[in-house]
Amino acid sequence: MFVNQVIFEGAIDAEDKIINKVKHTMEELTDVAGLHSAECWNKDTKKSDTVAYAIVTKWDNKADFVAWISRESHVAEHRAMRKEKKDQAPVMTKTLLQYEEASFA
Repeated sequence: MFVNQVIFEGAIDAEDKIINKVKHTMEELTDVAGLHSAECWNKDTKKSDTVAYAIVTKWDNKADFVAWISRESHVAEHRAMRKEKKDQAPVMTKTLLQYEEASFA
């Protein structure tokens, strides 16, 4: 089992853009080989000027995740974002956390 968590975080005034990104990613997680589950979580922002949404996915193994993340549409999306970054400041930050199932003998 392999677990991936990606957190998209930014200023509260950019929440609409962050939500659109999260929705888009969740839509791309339907009928994916090796994917067990995909969940979206949000951080309590009552006392903060930032928002954060985390997508947690569980996979058969890391290779299935790598195959999904390496698909051409995703790579092209990142190429386009890199071009945009040259012209404007990023709206959100992305933090990636990955876990592999621990087994103790």
